[in-house]
Amino acid sequence: MNTALSVIMVVKNEEKRIRRCLESVRWADEIVVVDQSSDDATVNICREYTDKVFSVPPKNFCEPDRQTAVSKVKNDWILYVDADEVVSPELKSEIISFLATGPVYGCCYIPRKNIFLGKWIMGSGWYPGYVLRLFRKGFVKFSNDIHADTSPLKESGYLKNHIIHYTCDDLGEYVAKSDRYISILAGQSYDKGDRISVKNFVWGLFILPAVYFLHRLILKAGLRDGWRGFLIALLTSRTIFMKNIRLWAVQKKCGR
Repeated sequence: MNTALSVIMVVKNEEKRIRRCLESVRWADEIVVVDQSSDDATVNICREYTDKVFSVPPKNFCEPDRQTAVSKVKNDWILYVDADEVVSPELKSEIISFLATGPVYGCCYIPRKNIFLGKWIMGSGWYPGYVLRLFRKGFVKFSNDIHADTSPLKESGYLKNHIIHYTCDDLGEYVAKSDRYISILAGQSYDKGDRISVKNFVWGLFILPAVYFLHRLILKAGLRDGWRGFLIALLTSRTIFMKNIRLWAVQKKCGR
């Protein structure tokens, strides 16, 4: 079996972060980048590391083009990373060893360290934050929904070392990104038939955001992360509230 590794990425306007990510995976046999029509230096930076950079129309989130990236690779094994992530040296060594010794599993979950405003978040439900990122072609199923998990189609295993995810260096930038995602979440929720009604108005706009806040802060041990944990809980609550506000606006605009 061919155990050469292809790394895939779906990106847009990531000139501030992309080089750090690419440096961490330049050891791979192939790097494939699907660029969603960036208008900054992202593409030029990517071409310093690979000649396999493919431009596609923008979608404002990466999930719809993950399968596009898979279709461009030449190798059987694939590692998917985002532009704001880094493959740790320890994970690099583990992946190389895993592939060289004859993989037992066709897909593997990888633990992820989330760095928020300069600190590794241990609580808030963010750690170990396993993500299904190493897999053979045909062994996983992608969803086009934003922030949707990749699903295994075969028996899966777990690696020990980390992907490092730099979620937020600048709070303003984080909120702006969150607002863009909220609009997409509201649209997808509407398409699935969700509606804000008289019966669920108070629940959707007030009680549910409060439940998410307490769940993240208390049940998911956000308190152990101090003020960052409080802020994460608050931002989670805000996302739920704003998503339902925008869902309400969409359904009023559409008349149902």
